[in-house]
Amino acid sequence: MQTLKTIFDKELDRLISIQQFQEPASAVSSGYQFLDRAINGFKPQHLYLLSSSPESGKTAFILNLLLNITVKKKNPVKALLYSLDISAAELAQRLLSCNSAITMDHVFYGTTKSEIIEKLYIDVDQIKDLSNNLLIDDCPICSIDSIRAQLTELKAQKKMPAFVAIDNIDRIILPEGESDNVAYFSLMGQLKKLAIDFSIPLFVSSALCPIDPDIDSDRIPRLSMLRKKNINLHVVDVVMFLLIPQYYYVDKEDENSLSQFSKMGHRLPKGFYEMHLRIPLNRCGPIVNVYFNANMETQQVLEDGA
Repeated sequence: MQTLKTIFDKELDRLISIQQFQEPASAVSSGYQFLDRAINGFKPQHLYLLSSSPESGKTAFILNLLLNITVKKKNPVKALLYSLDISAAELAQRLLSCNSAITMDHVFYGTTKSEIIEKLYIDVDQIKDLSNNLLIDDCPICSIDSIRAQLTELKAQKKMPAFVAIDNIDRIILPEGESDNVAYFSLMGQLKKLAIDFSIPLFVSSALCPIDPDIDSDRIPRLSMLRKKNINLHVVDVVMFLLIPQYYYVDKEDENSLSQFSKMGHRLPKGFYEMHLRIPLNRCGPIVNVYFNANMETQQVLEDGA
């Protein structure tokens, strides 16, 4: 329980911190100005859920977020990523592409162009010291107990990261003896407890349930889809839906008529398209949309207008 004075003091401290350092007070900045404004940064003991349809860019968004947090922003911090979908080698390839703006085909399959190899080496060399800030665990066999044990060990060694992400929680091994519905419902509570016990912002991703065309005619992600999946939203502090407007709004026959301008009125860079982050549940700020431009060939996600 807090007095109104205590709450006011914290809010004033937050505003002063933003004015002086352009980052949220007592929270991890996302490196994205408008996202920070929407959620007031990533706060310790808070649980953040990112969800979207498969192939919508969740992993690319998370990697850009982690690159901002650990390398690119003014005050980088240490972070830990549990990658339950793809290997550490593929993550490295995607991060190389994202950091250098070199297309994925050159990174995945190699290239004979010396200027591309040279650029990759130069770009990696520029961030090689800060790249120690990002820890990656790509073990596909993962449970809440194994995550808790690893965080306990890091805390004992005084190597606790300031930000932890799990991509994606659908791969977490659930306890035996419980129905899938019950186990999945309790999973969110266990994730929230991890955030509280280790005083970290915990950012997790999950795929949406298949869309029912009889109910969801416009195919826009909704909280009801997460409830249908039996996700306990009562323990989640912020829900984010990642969506690509051309997938949801535009008929295939009309693809050539897509605007060359973003939602904010800026001309889209070559190879980029709109990506929107809908925030329909937010205990840390307003219900808003945050607009991005994305290029999946280079795995880059840039904030629109930044």
